[in-house]
Amino acid sequence: MVISRQNSNRARIASLYTAAQRTNIKGRIATPFSLAFLTDCARIPNPEIILRMLPAGVAVILRDYQMPQRTAFARRLKSICDARRLKLIIGADVALAHAIKADGVHMPTWFSPGKQALASLIVTASCHSTLEMERAAQLGATIAFLSPAFPTDSHPGKAHLGTRQFQKTAAAAPIPVMGLGGVDATNAARIAGPNVVGFGAIGAFEA
Repeated sequence: MVISRQNSNRARIASLYTAAQRTNIKGRIATPFSLAFLTDCARIPNPEIILRMLPAGVAVILRDYQMPQRTAFARRLKSICDARRLKLIIGADVALAHAIKADGVHMPTWFSPGKQALASLIVTASCHSTLEMERAAQLGATIAFLSPAFPTDSHPGKAHLGTRQFQKTAAAAPIPVMGLGGVDATNAARIAGPNVVGFGAIGAFEA
């Protein structure tokens, strides 16, 4: 029974990976990854289980900003990411990203890296509008997570972009865009369009 469930989870994650790659419809925009798993220990208390099922090349974005002993947790994730050839991106902490030799840093809308060294890092940013994507690019971001693309369980009732507005906003962005918010293998094709290179998710990875 356990093996059957693991196989089912692996198949679901494989379908997410394929769907994410296909959002880059022309395949002309080179980005470090096309699929990202964003941690949320309230919803997925043991993200290590997910990491051990991810295909090589997937990004893991450590959120959980207020987590006690976050540095130790980040080091545990880094060990798994190294073994599985995943990319680890640290949310809102450039110093920690450098300290553990993570692949990048993630900027929530409330975070500004200031003059901290970003040159050697992948820099992603959470964005909800063209203005926020322009600001993120100015701060050094190379990928924008545009959200919410669709209705999402984490923000029930919140307004979302929908297919047409998402594609329009992504096409006008100064940096490549990934979808976030309610995106999964069943609807990822609906966000595909110019300048879209993949998506990130939390709920889509839940067993």
